[in-house]
Amino acid sequence: MYFKKFDHPGNFVFDKSFDYQMEVLGDDVFKLTVESPRWHDNFSQAELDEAAFANLPSRAELQVSEYSLSLQAEGGSLLQSLPERMFGVAGSKWMFCFAHRPHMQFYGLGEKNNGFEKTGVRSKFWNTDVFADFHMHQIETGVTDPMYVSVPYLLVKQGNVYCGILADNPFDAFVSLRAQERIENQQGVATEDYFMLGSTDGRPTLYFIYGPSLADTTRKLQRLCGCHARPPLWALGHQQCRWGYKSARELAELDQRYRQANIPTDGLWLDIDYMDKFKVFTFDPVHFEQPKREFAELRRKGRRSLVILDPGVRIEPGYPVYDSGRQENVFCRNREGGEYVGFVWPGATVFPDFSMPEARDWWARQTAMMLGKSDLDGFWLDMNDPSTGSSVLDEMLFQHGQREHGSYHNQYAFGMQKATFDGCLRHRPERRPFLVSRSGYISTSRYSAVWTGDNIANYYHLRQSIPMCLNLSLSGIPFCGPDVPGFGGDPTPGLARDWYKAGFLFPFFRNHSIKNARKKEPWTFDRETCGVIGHFIRLRYKLIPYLYQLFVEHEQKGDPMLRPLFYEFDDSDELPLGMIDDQFMVGSHIMQAPFVEPGTRSRRVVLPGAGSWFDPWSGQWFDGGQTITVRRDRRTTPVFIRAGAVIPMLRQVPDISLQPELLRDLELHVFAPPEARTALQFSYQADDGESFAYRQGKVSETIATIRIDGGKTSVETKSVKEDAGAVKFTVKRNCLFEAMTES
Repeated sequence: MYFKKFDHPGNFVFDKSFDYQMEVLGDDVFKLTVESPRWHDNFSQAELDEAAFANLPSRAELQVSEYSLSLQAEGGSLLQSLPERMFGVAGSKWMFCFAHRPHMQFYGLGEKNNGFEKTGVRSKFWNTDVFADFHMHQIETGVTDPMYVSVPYLLVKQGNVYCGILADNPFDAFVSLRAQERIENQQGVATEDYFMLGSTDGRPTLYFIYGPSLADTTRKLQRLCGCHARPPLWALGHQQCRWGYKSARELAELDQRYRQANIPTDGLWLDIDYMDKFKVFTFDPVHFEQPKREFAELRRKGRRSLVILDPGVRIEPGYPVYDSGRQENVFCRNREGGEYVGFVWPGATVFPDFSMPEARDWWARQTAMMLGKSDLDGFWLDMNDPSTGSSVLDEMLFQHGQREHGSYHNQYAFGMQKATFDGCLRHRPERRPFLVSRSGYISTSRYSAVWTGDNIANYYHLRQSIPMCLNLSLSGIPFCGPDVPGFGGDPTPGLARDWYKAGFLFPFFRNHSIKNARKKEPWTFDRETCGVIGHFIRLRYKLIPYLYQLFVEHEQKGDPMLRPLFYEFDDSDELPLGMIDDQFMVGSHIMQAPFVEPGTRSRRVVLPGAGSWFDPWSGQWFDGGQTITVRRDRRTTPVFIRAGAVIPMLRQVPDISLQPELLRDLELHVFAPPEARTALQFSYQADDGESFAYRQGKVSETIATIRIDGGKTSVETKSVKEDAGAVKFTVKRNCLFEAMTES
């Protein structure tokens, strides 16, 4: 595949002979399908809930004819196709072209490191193994496009009105967003003012979503694609991994070192070295004599154990996983009808065909059997792009060799996620599975979190992690985060401090390192750096109830945890929030503006909105609607809390790890200026942090009404339900972060 060559409308025919099927799903969500003998099917296995919009009125209108397409709302046109060039084809390829307007801005596109706002971007959607498909210099400091996750979703911003376009198509889709054509990357060529979205094959199916606000648009997308269920509580804690951990003894040593450092950590993760000859669903008998007992001992101490799963199955007759897969005919085929062979860690491997239900069932059974022998707490799914080493991907065929590789490539990881999730439920149907995946597709959030893949310990990757995760969050994959403080390379102490400061409230929070890099556990740095890292980990744990409530609200409404500033505040010419990619909101009330450039002594921070903002390090209040300058401090990071915020926090930071009962013994931190006179209402929900019982109503729900009259603060609480135990609150006002995390 050419990653840097793109289709152009000049090579497409725009005729009027196609059959356009338009459906009004409801609530300003529309589906458009193009029928033609050119495409026999779509092949997408994305799980899209069209019924979620049934019987809901629409204010917008999608108008489609053989000549034009227009999305109309509030008396005007939001999207308009190019005159005479709405829909074009070139063989099996297709594209929609839209007129660009001067005030348009573009976001979304899932996982991309080509900037926050996407005007001028051309991009493809093809899940890649970045370290294998790009050279290291480009990986370290450049754009690697495409990346691991393919979500062809375009968010269009026009002032403070939003709409989205989702292409439900698993082939290698592409976009060009007012991008300039070039000759040998030397000379620009004048182009028309348009943007387009298309694919190389597959029946065209688009969903148009009108907001009008960004929150409305994102909630509707998430409702269509599926929200992430509440994760197990421990999954929101700090996680520790390194390529090279391989034994129960090393995990026990990690447990002891974190205790000595007084740093809470919930998850201890094993990379490929735990396996017997890198064979999936095995343990090296030298390093794990009794996996179930050894992992149970770690759980008794408060730690959760997770291991990597790769899809490649070693070709080895007598290896039960390989033998059973062959017997059940679940592996991908090549063009001559044999098993497709690629190369992953165990050497020559075959690959389950996750496009087939019988292959997913087979993988689920293997997963359940492994859990039966180990009772692990979760899995991280790697190499599922799929990565096949030096073997050509196009020769990997699906559906017993009947479907070309491109028809399922981008959704290969999604099938693996579904199958692994199913296997976890077969073993423990009452326990919420926890999976994190390198690659993904539309509706991945129904089954798995995503980490942003193999990054590098440098400031470029630190800075890029913010816009990357913001756009993932706007594209229906909110449970995401980068490896901290960078997977490859050796971070300086300053970079390690800055990355922990920037990432301590990302949904997924894992320290991970490549095998040949320096060790990156907190205590491997100097005493000051270890202290700073420990402080921010403890501060995250203090704020776990707030983060957990964001997941509760996400499952109910669809809001992501990480949000750009313009998710919560209107954009304006005075404060152009749409171009700010190094600040972000965590929920509605906490804003971060971390230092993400080396050597800078100060930075500008935009304080949006008409209200006030509290600096929890100094105790100072600032008026909104302005830009201030903050100075770098080795022990703090710029964080501001919105006036009127009620933030639930743990009463005490745990010494070891999270326990569900901590969700029921809380401090309510209220943030209001000294002169404020207001009443605030806050609803809080707790559960057992582990099972799906909350879906049957086994929760504890409390409503707190806080009245503020200048320096006086009073609270009234009303218990709505106590099915998960009584909830206790202590109210505090305008507390400083340093005081909150004293150990």
